[in-house]
Amino acid sequence: MHTWFRRADWHLLDILAAVAIVAVATQLGCHSGRRHCANPQAYYHTLATEIEYPDVEVASDRAISQQMPPNTLRNSSPQEPWHLGLDEAIQLALANSEVIQDAGGRLITAPAGAASVYDVAIQETDPRVGVEGALSAFDAQLNSSLIFQRNERTLNNAFFGGGIPGVRENTGDFQLGIAKTGAAGTQLALRNQTNFSESNSPFNRFRNAWETVFEAELRQPLLQGAGIAFNRIAGPQATPGNYQGVVLARLNTDVSLADFEAAVIDLVSNVEIGYWQLYFAYRDLDAKIAARDAALQTWQTVQARFETGAADREQEALARQQYYAAQAQVENALSGSATTGLVVTTSGGVQTVERRLRLLLGLAATDGRLIRPSNEPAVVDLAFDWEASLLDSLTRRVELRRQKWTIARREMELTAARNFQRPRLDFVGQFRRRGFGDDLAGRADVENGSAFGDLVTGDLQEWQLGLQLNTPIGNRIGHTAARNAELRLAKARAVYRKQEQQVTNELSSSFAELDRAYTVVRTNYNRRLAGHERLQAVRDKHEVGNVVLQFVLAAQSEARQADSEYYRSLVEYNLAVANLQKARGTLLDYHGVQLAEGPWSAAAHRSAMKQARRIRPRRLNYCYTVPRPVSLGAFAPLPEVVEQ
Repeated sequence: MHTWFRRADWHLLDILAAVAIVAVATQLGCHSGRRHCANPQAYYHTLATEIEYPDVEVASDRAISQQMPPNTLRNSSPQEPWHLGLDEAIQLALANSEVIQDAGGRLITAPAGAASVYDVAIQETDPRVGVEGALSAFDAQLNSSLIFQRNERTLNNAFFGGGIPGVRENTGDFQLGIAKTGAAGTQLALRNQTNFSESNSPFNRFRNAWETVFEAELRQPLLQGAGIAFNRIAGPQATPGNYQGVVLARLNTDVSLADFEAAVIDLVSNVEIGYWQLYFAYRDLDAKIAARDAALQTWQTVQARFETGAADREQEALARQQYYAAQAQVENALSGSATTGLVVTTSGGVQTVERRLRLLLGLAATDGRLIRPSNEPAVVDLAFDWEASLLDSLTRRVELRRQKWTIARREMELTAARNFQRPRLDFVGQFRRRGFGDDLAGRADVENGSAFGDLVTGDLQEWQLGLQLNTPIGNRIGHTAARNAELRLAKARAVYRKQEQQVTNELSSSFAELDRAYTVVRTNYNRRLAGHERLQAVRDKHEVGNVVLQFVLAAQSEARQADSEYYRSLVEYNLAVANLQKARGTLLDYHGVQLAEGPWSAAAHRSAMKQARRIRPRRLNYCYTVPRPVSLGAFAPLPEVVEQ
C-alpha cells in the first residue's frame, strides 16, 4: 500500500489548522480604541455627535496660498494693464479647466455635479456601467481549490463502525475549472476534480484511494438569453429591468461625451459673456469719469462765481452735490458691489467683473495685472438665414443629440425586455471521464493501481444531453419589464419632441433679440450724438446767462447716461450674436473650439504594439446575424453659413 502522508504529518496539519482557526477568530473579534461610557447617552453626546476634521492630506496650489491681496477702493496698488483678446481668453479658460468652472458657484455647493475632463474616462472605466465592466462578463473564469480534512469519530455501535470502535479519515480535495460565456450566451466549462481518501474502515478495498474526474459542459440558451443582440445589450447576467450590456455601456459613454460638450459650451458662453461685461464695465467707468470731470469743472466754475458774488450759495451747493454724486457713481463703477445674504446679488464694476472673469479663466483673483479687453465689439449688421439656422439647430444642438442617445438606449432596453417574455429553455450537454486507483499516478499495469492510468483507458465514461425549461407561470415579471420599457421609450420620444419645440423657440427668440439689439444700437448711437450736442448747446447758453445751472447739470447727467446706454446696447448686440450661435449649436465652431481625445501615454502605445503582434486578422468561414448599429459615425462639424 502507498501512503500519501505519514501519520506525523497529519498531526502537524492538525496543529497548524488549530492555530489558523484561533488566529482568524482573534482577528474577527470586535474591539474599539475608545472606552464606552457607562451611560450610552452620555457617550453619544460627547463623542458620536462631535464634528471632526478628516485626516486627509491634500496638496494645495502654491499659487493660491501665496495670492496677492485684492484691490479695493482704499487699498489699491498700481497694476499693469493686460490687454486680452476674446480668443485668448477662451483658450485660457479651456486650458485651465481641468474641472469646468461655472458662473453660479455650484462648484462649491454641489461639487459632485461639476463637469471635468475626467468624466468620460470615469464613465468608460466604471466597473458597474462602463464598457470594460460590461466586457468583463464574457471573461474566462478560473476556479480552483485545495482542501485537506481530517475526521475522527468514536462510535457506540459496532455495526455502523464496521467492527471498529472509531473511524479515522484523512481526505483531500483538489478542484480546477475554467468557464467561459460566449457572445451568443453559450456557456462552456471544463473542470477537473481529484479526491483523496485514507480511512481505517475494514470494508475499503484500499487504505488510500484516489479518484479524478474530467468534465466538459455546454449550455446553450434557445429562447430567453439567446442571441448576440440580446447579450450585447443586456449582458449574460441580466435580469428584467437590469441591463448592463456592452452596447448600453457604450451609449453611457456617448451620453457622458455629450454632457461634457454641453459643459464646454456653457463655459465658452460664460467666458464670452464675462468678457463683454468687462468691456462694458470699462466703458461705463469711462463715461462716469467724464461725467464726474464735467461736474467738477462745473462746480469749480460756480464756486468761482460764488466767491465773486455772481452766484448764490444754493447754486454752489447744487453743483457740489452733483459732483459728489458723480464721484460715487465712479467709485461704484470701479469697484462694483456685492451683497451676501439669503440671495446673492451683484452689480457690475470693473474690479468685480474682472475677478469674475478671472475665475472662469482659471486664474488667480489678483496677480499684479488688470485685464483689459482688447477686442472691440462688432457693429456690422449680421444676418443669418432662418432655414439654414433651423436645420443646424435641429441637427447640431448637443441637447438633442444627447436625447437621441437616450432614445437609442430605451429602444435597446425594450429589445432586451421582450426577450425576457420568453421562457428559459436551455440545451445542456455534459461529458465526463473518471479514473480510480490506489495511487494518483502509480502503476498503470496493475488494476486500479493508478487513477490517471484508469482515466486514460476510458473505461469510466459518462455523458448527458437534454433540455431544461424554467419559466414562471404567467411570466408576470417579463411582461411588466416589457411594458415598463415601452413606457420609458414613449417618454423619451415625447421629451425629444418637446426639446425640438423648445430649441425652435430659443432660435426664434435669438433671431428676434439679434434684430432688437442691433436696432437699439442704432437708436442709442443717435441718442448719444443728440445728447452731446444738447450738452454743448446748454453750456453755451449758460455761459451767456440764458439758462440756469440746473439745465446744465441735467444735460451732463443725460449725456453720461446716453454714453452708458450706447455701450450697453453694443455689448448686448454682441451677446445676441453669441446667443444665436449657441441656439444654432455652432458656438464652438464660431470660436474655433474642437473636442478631441487626449494624447496616449507611452505605456498605452507599448501596450497597443504588443496586442497588435499577438492579435492577427483571421478569416472565419461561418455566417451570423449582424446586430443593428446604434451610431451613425463621428459627429463632423459643418461649415458655418453667415450672410452679411
